[in-house]
Amino acid sequence: MNNDSDKQDLPGLHFLDDKETCEMIALNDDADFQSFLQTGISGLKFVPRTYSSGEGKLMSPDAGDFSKWLNRNHAEINLTIDKGDGILVLRSSDFWLPLVFLASNIALPIYLNLVSNYLYDRMKGALRNEKPRVHLKAVFHDKKEGISKKFSYEGDAEGLQKVIKKFDLSQFLDK
Repeated sequence: MNNDSDKQDLPGLHFLDDKETCEMIALNDDADFQSFLQTGISGLKFVPRTYSSGEGKLMSPDAGDFSKWLNRNHAEINLTIDKGDGILVLRSSDFWLPLVFLASNIALPIYLNLVSNYLYDRMKGALRNEKPRVHLKAVFHDKKEGISKKFSYEGDAEGLQKVIKKFDLSQFLDK
């Protein structure tokens, strides 16, 4: 799934700072995602990724905490986790959420709100001047265009809130 093409800046995101990125990418090679959809599994699937460290496929550092939070707060959501070759170890206060495949019953706006709620809970005890960055990617099927897309966001939690509130997802999803 590394062959991303057709990068497109999302319209109306001029309110984001230069330190934040948000994009939607049409995927050319979505075989892994299509295999997931073929299984008929509902909910979310956490997927390990290959990083530049070359240590195989690694799960993002916050995958475990996020999965526990989902099970505790949203037990109704089916969660599947692919085992990787290990967990990526990072020494920062950033939130590195796993690559997520969204089944047809979970829309991107729902997933983004879940992430937002998780971040809110995690940041309750953070120092006021701490502004960790959030890194997330989600793959979903755009029914309207009939293609798979990857949504990516990197920035702070406030920027993610702006994206959730102001970004018109209806132009990318067939509701």
